[in-house]
Amino acid sequence: MFAELARNQVMRYEADTDFKRAALFFRDGSFIEFEHSSRDTRWARASANDTMADKICRSIRIFRLNAKHLQLFFEDGTDAEFFKHERIQ
Repeated sequence: MFAELARNQVMRYEADTDFKRAALFFRDGSFIEFEHSSRDTRWARASANDTMADKICRSIRIFRLNAKHLQLFFEDGTDAEFFKHERIQ
């Protein structure tokens, strides 16, 4: 459920060249920032409360960010992947 919602609402995925920071941008103008720069530094933060980014961010159990992809694992057991050079509709 959350994975499908995320895939349907994301307009753009961006990541830095080191794949330590990334962002997902949603149709309502909100976004989630991600950082996984070290073993001790891993976080995701929505741009504002009561937005699609906030809803998705609150449902994330854990995420994986690397050169291959950004993968979100949700509380409902679903997961969604985003690729840097993938064209998102």
